[in-house]
Amino acid sequence: MKRMISLSLICAILLMGCGSQRGFAAQTPEETINTAFSALKNLDMETFNACTNNKTGTGYKMFSDLFLKKDNAKTRQQLAEAMVENLSWEINAVHESGQTATVDVTLHNKDFSDAIGMFVADLIYKVNSSQQEGVDLTALIRSTIDEAKNSPENLLPYLQNCKNVFSADVTINLKKVDDYWQIQLDDTLCDNLTGHLNSANFSKDVSAKISAAEELLNRNLERWGVDADEQANQWVEQLEAKLEQIFK
Repeated sequence: MKRMISLSLICAILLMGCGSQRGFAAQTPEETINTAFSALKNLDMETFNACTNNKTGTGYKMFSDLFLKKDNAKTRQQLAEAMVENLSWEINAVHESGQTATVDVTLHNKDFSDAIGMFVADLIYKVNSSQQEGVDLTALIRSTIDEAKNSPENLLPYLQNCKNVFSADVTINLKKVDDYWQIQLDDTLCDNLTGHLNSANFSKDVSAKISAAEELLNRNLERWGVDADEQANQWVEQLEAKLEQIFK
């Protein structure tokens, strides 16, 4: 149970977001990458989708929230902007072989993994602030996640204040679809393009802060009279059901 709360909060947050469309006739793999990444920086998702397999049968691999009509659409747009505004890249080598190609690229971006870790730690501390005996742990956690998911403006300052940066050498796969070069997005590429927002690999300092928040919560659970082990399975099932409702 000790790690369950933080891991569930992280998973809930990271569900925010990570088929071809014709429209951009790329002549070379290099041109496709430059056009796609420039479009991504400008959140021109129509062009980005035309250059990649971002659009799937059921949704999108990246920035699915931008295609949904929600009350907080403006803030979600700001979150997406923060993720890609510092994105840059260098193309190092291009290898074509018939209908497929690989391109070696160095990507640069802000590293948001610690920003997410700090946000999670603060969420746990918020749970800790509800110090009352006989607390309904399930309701408390679900309420905290609801607020985090439905109020993305709370996450935005963590991204905007992030100072960490990274560089990553990646090999990008492309294939021709109806005579158009198309980038084949995978989890690693999406993770780098969005600044490790989907990573739970926190720095030592941030991991320590999360652990301290968890330890405090564990002590509070005992003081509140909550049998965490006994309620764990029930809590996870209820939380998963709640997350399904949030992300329909």
